[in-house]
Amino acid sequence: MKKHAKTSVLKRILAVVIAVAVAVSILTVPEAEVSAATGKVKSVAVTNLPAKQLTLKKGKTFTLKSKVTVTGKASKKVTYKTSNKKIAMVNAKGKITAKKKGTAKIYVISKANKKKKCTITVTVGTPVTKVKLNKTKSTMTIGKKQTLKATVTPKKASSKAVVWKSSNKKVATVTSKGVVKAKKAGTATITATAKDGSGKKATCKITVKKASAAKPADPTPAAPDYAIKSMKVLGVESIEITFSKAVVLTKADFEIFAKQYSYGTYKKPYQAVQAETSDHITYILHINDEDEFQKNTYIKVAVKTSGVYKECIYRDKTVNIQKTRYYAIKVNGALESYNDDLTYGTGYRTYSIDKLPVGMDYYILNDIIDESIVFTGSPTEAGETQSLLTCEDELGNKYQTTIIWIIYDENQLYSRSTTCQYFSRENGVYHKPYSVYGGSGQYTYELAGGDYELFQTTISTSGYMSVSFENVDAGEYQIQVKATDKNNPALYTVATITYTIIDGAHISAIVRDANGDPIRRGNYSFHGYSDDPSQELSSTSGSIKDGTMSYTIIPGNYNITFYNASHTAKYTFYNQKCPVNSSDEPMTFDVTLPVYPVTIVPDPEKSTATSFGYWVDVNGANAYGYESGDTLYLPNGTYYIKTEDGKSYARFTVNGKSLTVKAYDRQ
Repeated sequence: MKKHAKTSVLKRILAVVIAVAVAVSILTVPEAEVSAATGKVKSVAVTNLPAKQLTLKKGKTFTLKSKVTVTGKASKKVTYKTSNKKIAMVNAKGKITAKKKGTAKIYVISKANKKKKCTITVTVGTPVTKVKLNKTKSTMTIGKKQTLKATVTPKKASSKAVVWKSSNKKVATVTSKGVVKAKKAGTATITATAKDGSGKKATCKITVKKASAAKPADPTPAAPDYAIKSMKVLGVESIEITFSKAVVLTKADFEIFAKQYSYGTYKKPYQAVQAETSDHITYILHINDEDEFQKNTYIKVAVKTSGVYKECIYRDKTVNIQKTRYYAIKVNGALESYNDDLTYGTGYRTYSIDKLPVGMDYYILNDIIDESIVFTGSPTEAGETQSLLTCEDELGNKYQTTIIWIIYDENQLYSRSTTCQYFSRENGVYHKPYSVYGGSGQYTYELAGGDYELFQTTISTSGYMSVSFENVDAGEYQIQVKATDKNNPALYTVATITYTIIDGAHISAIVRDANGDPIRRGNYSFHGYSDDPSQELSSTSGSIKDGTMSYTIIPGNYNITFYNASHTAKYTFYNQKCPVNSSDEPMTFDVTLPVYPVTIVPDPEKSTATSFGYWVDVNGANAYGYESGDTLYLPNGTYYIKTEDGKSYARFTVNGKSLTVKAYDRQ
């Protein structure tokens, strides 16, 4: 019995020891895991984009490559999140899919530290398809500077910015604006990469040489006997200067520069493309219409040969710009992506908003690229609420947005209508300039009052209106549309659409080649400007067909430019005051471009082509491309072109006359 008792005690002791060992092992496992996870996340970055932005066509995809920098053994895993799934989606592996036009933000967030993230702005729109530099190679001497200019295709790309980089900073550096500085003898490649993530780029090879021995200084020239008395910026493309006496000068005699800071140096050059004067005392200088003077910058104009110069500030006027925005949300509905961009004005800004629907709130999202106000929560009461969002910059400019919230439910109908602006005597429009919310969501429509008979208005079962302006004079008119709930006729709302009809400025032109004959194809553009920043005169462009064009614009001041189809030649009429006029007596321009018709025919021995498509430069010298078909209008020069499909080629030189050239198949 005693032996059995001792055995039993030993078993109990052994069981206790085993239990303690198991408990210790269980407790120590998390400590090992914690030890393995020690460390910090320093940063999160995306490595396969040149900047924190990306442009994709609708339906296209792009996969982000992320890099997480850590210390110790912190996790390098990330998660991906989108601010707007309707515009751009992203999966767990960073694959972005463009859904519809607009802008969304993709967040790459560290799993170990959610405060560490990288934000990519995704635009669903038009990406860059080509980048071209004004030079492919250049030779410089040590200490000298030059500015490379990058042009992107297409002209309507969503982002036209590029990122500059030097392959050898010891030889040559490049700034964010393309200014190259030669540092020491050697070679370097300057690369301009489209900032939108398309991967398109162009390069320029820079060869830096030592400066040659300085020549003996010329005798000190006599001081000039004139000065610039005054200067004034007339608009984004024109500047007026007045001399103390008559001085005969050409556009090549002027230098124009700009800088942003009073204590800075003039780094931004402009080229005077035209100099107008009637007395050689007052000159109006026009710069390239692809460049513009920027508001609140310092402008300097100098006469090259004399050293005479003057400076001024192109200061912006203080403005108070107001606009209205509508949001419609169902009671207790999700807000989704209701936000407003706050990148207004100059410098630092303050924001305020005075009222929101019950159940809603907001916060200011500060991002590296921009700022926006984000609305949160869910509205709980039906009705209309007006919020006033005010943004004020450090120059005193105010930008106010009246936000009208329509919070609807099934018990009442609400309508929102807009103010439409059209030119008098136009043919008309088929549209639905109003919206209806609430009830069952199904409605019948009828014209309920106002001037709909004058506009010969009809309305479809879906609410679209056919409106004619042929017999309408300038003025303000209204049309009322009644919308009734199909399932509950007691519910209805009346939308009032306001039509502002204005008299337009009618413009027409005939555009000729250097022989005096109308060109088959070309383009025109209007760039409107006003001294009042709150008045918007839209810029627009269009096509010239068979040598003619006609267009109606809002009366005002415009620079009007006419181009050949390849934009290799142009002529600009500056500061044109376009008044109200009749379409029977339009403001007319007769333009001669320095281009000659080049007829292209298949070489019977070397070509199998029966027709030609779009022609482009073989070496990429012309970013716009040329034209399609068998006739091109080109200025003097030597050309080496091919069709876009690469099947036909042609070489020729234009030298002051029309010519016919033979195209051949690719060898």
